Amino acid sequence: MEIIPVLDIYKNKVVTAIQGKRHEYKPINTKLYNSTDPLDIINSIKEKFKPEIIYIADLDAIIDNKASHRLLNSIIEKNPSIIFWVDSGLKIINLKRRYVNYNPIFCSEKSTGFDIKNIPSNKFVCSLDYNKKIMGNTILPKLHRYLPKKIILMDLSQVGSNEFLNFKILKKYSRYQKKYDLYVAGGIKNTLDIQRAKKLGVKGALVSSILYKQKLPKLFITKEKTSL
Repeated sequence: MEIIPVLDIYKNKVVTAIQGKRHEYKPINTKLYNSTDPLDIINSIKEKFKPEIIYIADLDAIIDNKASHRLLNSIIEKNPSIIFWVDSGLKIINLKRRYVNYNPIFCSEKSTGFDIKNIPSNKFVCSLDYNKKIMGNTILPKLHRYLPKKIILMDLSQVGSNEFLNFKILKKYSRYQKKYDLYVAGGIKNTLDIQRAKKLGVKGALVSSILYKQKLPKLFITKEKTSL
């Protein structure tokens, strides 16, 4: 089971997600990391959890259509040992060079149709975004020919909320677990949620709130990684 820390970044600060209501996101509580700077927080997460993958949502690109080119280049370049999954709302990031530790996210929320067919499936991770129902490209889950190996089931209505993980979505896609590596995001409240998702065949979980609220035991990510 892969445990993947999530950073929502807006205006060069790490912010706290609230049920997909992005204009209500506020800078993360500085008491947690003594900083809101993404590089500082990544260093803290590296030191404590030693993750292989970190997910970044570039909210400047998703909300304002202005990708954080300079910041993302700096993050990826300074952390070569970590693979970064970056959601920039399908905006192209101007990278200094081709980084082997960079994987773009293709999200249904911003997709308008068959735009996914123009991207080699081994170059990206696909996020199927839900808020009560699938957002954006509603036919995307049926485009099996174009989907990559790694699929994120992102429930935005659960992100940063007091609601629990939406197991209905997991069960809906569990029949595809032999074909795809399924990852869940939104509503992970504790390690029991992670273990239950694992039993349903989920490959990994994207976590944010339980990291910031100190509800993830120290080195849990490392231990889960070695138990695969």
